[in-house]
Amino acid sequence: MGQEQSVTERDKASPSPSVVVGSTLPRSPTKHAGTALNSRIQPHTNRVTKKHPQKIRKDTRERKTIPFGGIPIPHRPPFEPEPKQTAMSIMKPVVGKLPLTDECLHYVDVCEVPQNLQKYFHQRYSIFKFYDYDIRLTNDAWFGITPEPLALRLANDLPSHLYSTPRRTTIVDLFGGAGGNTIAFALSEKWEHVISIERDASTLACAQHNAEVYGVSGYITFIHGDCLDFLDRLKHHPETLDLSLREKCDMSQTVLFASPPWGGVDYKEQDVFDLSTMEPYNLEVLHKACSPMEHALYLPRTSDLRQIAKLAPKGEKIEVVQYCMDGASKAMVALIPEAMPELT
Repeated sequence: MGQEQSVTERDKASPSPSVVVGSTLPRSPTKHAGTALNSRIQPHTNRVTKKHPQKIRKDTRERKTIPFGGIPIPHRPPFEPEPKQTAMSIMKPVVGKLPLTDECLHYVDVCEVPQNLQKYFHQRYSIFKFYDYDIRLTNDAWFGITPEPLALRLANDLPSHLYSTPRRTTIVDLFGGAGGNTIAFALSEKWEHVISIERDASTLACAQHNAEVYGVSGYITFIHGDCLDFLDRLKHHPETLDLSLREKCDMSQTVLFASPPWGGVDYKEQDVFDLSTMEPYNLEVLHKACSPMEHALYLPRTSDLRQIAKLAPKGEKIEVVQYCMDGASKAMVALIPEAMPELT
């Protein structure tokens, strides 16, 4: 036998059973029992090789997991949670003071001012008498600010009805902007509550800062939000307003003031301004949002009076006032009375 029958020291140490060269391996006590494996041992190695390896078929059938106990798990679609119904968040007044941003500017010299704003910069003391006391405006706010003499006169003319029944105690400046009209309402001392709404944070920060310059910041409630959203909540979802706002904004005691954007300066080119083209909110949208509460609309001086007349409640009249400065008309204000519910 010679070298083929010798057993190495590694084979002696191996725990596997001894194998005689040329003999067959013992049958494995598995489900394949009875299947003969034709194998041989190569010299100096204990590797077992198959002369004719079996071909393994890949099982493509879907396998089902059967847990302990033999009960198959029924197939279930993946869990998809139902979308949550998000409730309307509570609209609250601004707490404290918003920080001034890089957009809150105070121009000192005309050379700093953009070309399209220089006309308004030359009128800065008509816009704010105390402009030099660090009044702040964004570039967009220059276009929509009401000159201070007009704002003060309008605030005095606007009836507060403090002695009427029911009393009108609150005025809401729907487009507060940088604070021109809001500050005038506070200075008039005719209202128990003055509320200013502005959706742009930088412009609202300017309004708060300017109100401090005029010493009336403590009399004004500022809201950072959209005015149409506020009106919808007030009329249809009052529970989504902060309690302090609900107490101040009793609909029967509130007057609304709207000085909306007029859509740029193109209105000046029209002899009669079509209020249905006003952007982003036309006359119909504003009136529908403000009704049935009493509201005053600050509109271009050339506005179509026929369109305004159609807004009068049944049996009521609308008062329209032209406001002038330095002998020239600047704007008109339409005072639209409260729409009383019809008796059935």
